[in-house]
Amino acid sequence: MFALLVDARLAAKLSDLPLVGDRISPDHDLGITGVKAVIASEALTADQVKALNEQISHLDGAHPTFPEETRGRALVALDYEWGGEKRTPLMFRLAGAKPTEAREESHEQEAPSPKLLNAAPAAAPWAAPATSDVPATSDVPAASNAPAAPDDPSAPAAAWVTLDRSFGPLLLRRLGASYQDEKIWVLCDAAVHAGPLELGVDGLGLGIPLDGKDFTPSGRLDGLSLSFRKPPLEISGAFVNKPVTADSPYDRLIEGSALIKTPSASFGAIGAYEHLKSGTHSLFLYAELGAAFGGPPAFRVTAVKAGFGYNSALRVPAIDQVAEFPLLRGLAEAGGSGTPPEPLDVLKELTEGTDDAPAWVTPDEGRIWLALGLNADVFEIVHCKALAFAEFGPDDLVVGLLGSAKAQFPDPAKKMGEPYASVELDISAVYRRSADMLAVDARLAPDSFLLDRSVHLTGGAALRLWFGNSDHPGDFVFTLGGYHPHFAAPAHYPKAEPVGVNWTSGSELTVKGTSYFALTPSAAMAGGRLDLRYDGSWAKARVDVGFDALVQWAPFHYEVDVWAEITAQVWLLFGWSGEASLGARLSVWGPPFGGTAHVKVLGISIPIDFGEPRSGPAPIGWDQFRTLLPQHPLTLAPVDGLHPDHAAQAPQAGPSGPSGGGSGMWTATADGFAFTVGTAFPASALKVNGVDETGDGPAEVHIRPMAKTGLDVTLSVTVEEETADGGWRQLPADRFQDWTVTAQRAPQPTALWGAGKADDALKADPFVHGLVSGARIAVPAPRLPEAAASSRSGRLDHAPLPGGTLPLDPGAFPSGVRGEPEESAGTGALRVDTPEQTALRRAALASLSAAGYALDAAPELDRYAREAAFSSPPLRLAHS
Repeated sequence: MFALLVDARLAAKLSDLPLVGDRISPDHDLGITGVKAVIASEALTADQVKALNEQISHLDGAHPTFPEETRGRALVALDYEWGGEKRTPLMFRLAGAKPTEAREESHEQEAPSPKLLNAAPAAAPWAAPATSDVPATSDVPAASNAPAAPDDPSAPAAAWVTLDRSFGPLLLRRLGASYQDEKIWVLCDAAVHAGPLELGVDGLGLGIPLDGKDFTPSGRLDGLSLSFRKPPLEISGAFVNKPVTADSPYDRLIEGSALIKTPSASFGAIGAYEHLKSGTHSLFLYAELGAAFGGPPAFRVTAVKAGFGYNSALRVPAIDQVAEFPLLRGLAEAGGSGTPPEPLDVLKELTEGTDDAPAWVTPDEGRIWLALGLNADVFEIVHCKALAFAEFGPDDLVVGLLGSAKAQFPDPAKKMGEPYASVELDISAVYRRSADMLAVDARLAPDSFLLDRSVHLTGGAALRLWFGNSDHPGDFVFTLGGYHPHFAAPAHYPKAEPVGVNWTSGSELTVKGTSYFALTPSAAMAGGRLDLRYDGSWAKARVDVGFDALVQWAPFHYEVDVWAEITAQVWLLFGWSGEASLGARLSVWGPPFGGTAHVKVLGISIPIDFGEPRSGPAPIGWDQFRTLLPQHPLTLAPVDGLHPDHAAQAPQAGPSGPSGGGSGMWTATADGFAFTVGTAFPASALKVNGVDETGDGPAEVHIRPMAKTGLDVTLSVTVEEETADGGWRQLPADRFQDWTVTAQRAPQPTALWGAGKADDALKADPFVHGLVSGARIAVPAPRLPEAAASSRSGRLDHAPLPGGTLPLDPGAFPSGVRGEPEESAGTGALRVDTPEQTALRRAALASLSAAGYALDAAPELDRYAREAAFSSPPLRLAHS
């Protein structure tokens, strides 16, 4: 036989709630001040319980009384205050009869009296009380479909009190209390409103532990619900608060899906909100609209998709990952199976990745990305998917296009039989500013076939362009299927799978054909090969046919190899016979033209030489080499301080100088000016006005096509000023010393400026580094004049103003200069373009020019006269 009364003081507030706590101001915060509980043994009689309750009534404060009907069960009271005032305690049994709901009562009474709320048991502390007093449309989320049995002593119970209070966009509908897992739970039914948008919080509460170790409250949020209704647009969605581990970078991760409905179509959307432990917020959304848009048979749009990310980064897929990229495939196909995946499964792949690949979308502070794509059918045969995206960051810009096109003949959707051909091409084009490089890749999918599924189509293509700020400025390469066997591709060149067909018929016949083409700054190359093999039980045969062609320029040189070979074996009684072969190989080169042919019969090769022997191309002369350079090898261009009026003058895009077609005149501002001098013929040293400005020391210049090495080439720049007699002279050293000169260096192609022979350019580094490619020259910024010296002599004088009355005294009579309306209407008072006024200005300009102060000004003020306009007639000054 026992009776127990527990009274614990706590300090918890609604502002401690996750996500919505910062919306509650201190003046309207609701604080939990204590928790009290009573429990009596079932052996107590009713009279004993009444006696205990009598004793409790004499205690200070409000305390729960022992229940007489259900002895042996605990009764809990939660003390709270709102706006600094104590409110009626919220009481509930851990198990009992049907609940009731109480509305927040008036607090004009002197001492609050406890109100007992009999709470129905439920499977979780967030379950709504099952009573007819609670509206059927209550937004309180239920964690279980069926409530627990009332007699289950472990079943929790919840009690609610209606608040219906707003804090800006935050609406607190109800406040509840419950007990579970050794914690008192303070429950909230809340929503955030912003016009037609309502964001509901599910499973929002504070857990107050009662284990005696720590009373610090912990927040909990199960998820969010989204609702937007403003015809013709409706949005509804649900987002789940995912648990995070201690080593996770997040302290909150909310993911889910939404449906966007319009009268004509519906969008499916997924998204995630991430709050990192560092305090950064990250968000991304992706929506897809699948609808029959119609259109001509040549092009029918079947789906539209769009994505957005804030403080998040998008991992760009490699060419072999494009087909499986979730944002390109779309929500209906992202899982890669026949049935559409669950949205949360797609989100998991996007934000968490898989065992084989990292996440596609990751938090990254300062980055924003946008994506827009569509699915389309071309002539109802080719099914295309495309996604364009752009990612903006503090130190980078990424713009790209991902695409996939697939065609099957006949189309399985038309149910005309099994397809006899299937071609799927994946495309990726990405420009990245940090690397200053454009990368374009294309690849045939591995399951592409022709005529039969065993006839596989293979191949890939790649384009790379490196710009001025990249590691390889000026370099480029385009390859379709690979490179010439003698071409040692640099490490930064892409690798492409040979274009061709691979067919294996059973285990006896194999046909493999490949081809390639490539274009680089030093050469063009192409080739192909067909390999046919037969491995039978009684005979073996192989046919090998192919060619390789390589064309170099600067200087021009070509090499072509063509071959064909047939080998065979047969099975004899005592085993396989020897291999019999018949073939030929032809190699030609030039200039000078020559070649050799090899005829192979029964393993014997017979060479036949013709023309000139193989040798590297002969060095070319200056006249030939000069044609490899631009027409104007020297360029002059302003880079800073150009005046806006300069655009109205003659175009300055061409090179400056007598042959450049430009006027040679720049209009610059007085705030500083800079220009660059560029040369297509690299130099080993730079001198400006005779002063060596090379910086890192001179370098030797080589001209590979001319077989010239170790040249000393100096780029000389002279800055001159115009003299009084109209001539020009070099700017004096004392006036040029504050000018800033910077030598510019850019990698130069080895094919033109490398050392060595002209025919070994394919094996060398494609660029020569360290040569001077130009100079940047900056005019010093203007200096403020020094402070004027104080005058110790002389005197100051002044002319007194005539007396007058300011118009501040309403009784004062105006005096002095006053304004009167012009007698003529309109703007006639401003006669700036009359012949008389123009003649006076012309005479003044002539007088100044005669005195040595010629001004480039027109005496006519036509534009000012045209633009003169007054909202009121002008005034003229009159003296009273």
